[in-house]
Amino acid sequence: MTGDKEKLQSYSALEKGKKVSFGNDTLAVIKGKGTVQLKEKVKDGNVLYVDGLKYNLLSVSHMCDQGTEVIFRSNGCSVRDLDIGKTVIKGIRTPNNLYIFEEGQQQCYLSKNDEHWLWHRRLGHLSFSQIRKACKYQAVRDLPDIRIPENTICKSCQFGKKTRTNFPEKEGSASRPLELVHTDICGPSRTKSPRGEEYFILFIDNFSRMVWIGLLKHKDEAFEKIQIVQSLGRNESDHKIKCLRSDRGGEFTSNEFSISVKNME
Repeated sequence: MTGDKEKLQSYSALEKGKKVSFGNDTLAVIKGKGTVQLKEKVKDGNVLYVDGLKYNLLSVSHMCDQGTEVIFRSNGCSVRDLDIGKTVIKGIRTPNNLYIFEEGQQQCYLSKNDEHWLWHRRLGHLSFSQIRKACKYQAVRDLPDIRIPENTICKSCQFGKKTRTNFPEKEGSASRPLELVHTDICGPSRTKSPRGEEYFILFIDNFSRMVWIGLLKHKDEAFEKIQIVQSLGRNESDHKIKCLRSDRGGEFTSNEFSISVKNME
């Protein structure tokens, strides 16, 4: 609020009878309201004109409702725009423990958020059609009469509602157990098993996602574990390994391993 009518832009008179009370229980008449230019490109709307007021007072809660954050420190204060994350106004602390804005021109960029966008964010980026419905049926207490703006595009909503296309169907997936088995060897581990194994080999069936794990002392024991998995598969599902897929490590690409696999029954 201010007592200097010349500071107000877009001034409009208010009905008689409205008053404001101060800390000493004195009353003052509110004669109108308007917009005040706080800094270059920084405006504060809905500022009350109180006749006889000697100081200009700024409401912290009113600034916070406009999408800003007010921070008080021992030597001053600052107003930060939450949308851009930058400080737009700075203030100093006087010996009388009052905070006032610094004089001088500053490059400030505080966007004056309209009330409909403010409530759009408060309600979790609810669509304006639903906000209008809430206004119509008074579903939210103290919700003002929100009008749908001309441009309803919200960048945050666009990012939050983005979708992606479906993943393409996998090619070469198995249609029965053991048709495709994935395998790999891990190790050596820092801690050996009680029988001295420091590697383990992993088998995953592509069709059933069944997993087998075998312990190895050396990597050249991989073929023995494959034979065990082959026998288990035949006993449990009457199928045998048709394709074995690995990372083409040396233990799977050696001539001895290839010959052994080809002769495996």
